[in-house]
Amino acid sequence: PCRSTRHYYSHVIFSDDQGKSWQLGGSTPDHQVNECEVVELDNGDLLLNMRNYDRKQRTRQQAISSDGGVTFHSQRHCPELIEPICQASIRRLRHGVLLFSNPASKSNRERMTLRASFDQGQTWPWSALLDPGPAAYSCLQVLADGSAICLYEAASYQEIRAHLIAASDLPK
Repeated sequence: PCRSTRHYYSHVIFSDDQGKSWQLGGSTPDHQVNECEVVELDNGDLLLNMRNYDRKQRTRQQAISSDGGVTFHSQRHCPELIEPICQASIRRLRHGVLLFSNPASKSNRERMTLRASFDQGQTWPWSALLDPGPAAYSCLQVLADGSAICLYEAASYQEIRAHLIAASDLPK
C-alpha cells in the first residue's frame, strides 16, 4: 500500500524486448485492489483481474488496457465473481473463451470454482465446482491438448491439490 494514503492499487510490470529489460506499466484508476493477473483479449486489449478489498462488495474487480498495459481504464466490480478477498487465476482457454478460478464464497475461503466467459470477461455464465471444502490461492494452466489444470491451496492451507479438467468437460 501507499504509506501516506494506505491505498492499494494493482499495476503491471512488462517487457517489450523478450525479457531483456522490464518496466513499470499502468496502475488501476481506483484503489482497494491488488494481487492481479492479466490476460490478453481477442482484440489485443489486456484484462486485469484483481483481488478486491472493498468489504461492502465481495467480488473481484477488473480493468482494461487498450495500450499494452501503459494505462488502465473502465475499472469495475464483477458481480458474478464473488470471493472472500483472495488471490485468483485467469487464462485464455482459446479464442473467445476465458477461464477463471477462485474460492467462490462471500464469507470463507472455500468452494474452489472454475468459471468461463464467452464475451471477453463481461459475464461468466459457465461454472464448475472443483472442491466444496476449504480452498484459497489458485493457479490455472491451459494444456496443449485443450484441457486445463487448476492447482490450489486446500484443506485449510495444509495441501496443494491439482484438479485436471478434461477438454471434453470444458465449455465449447
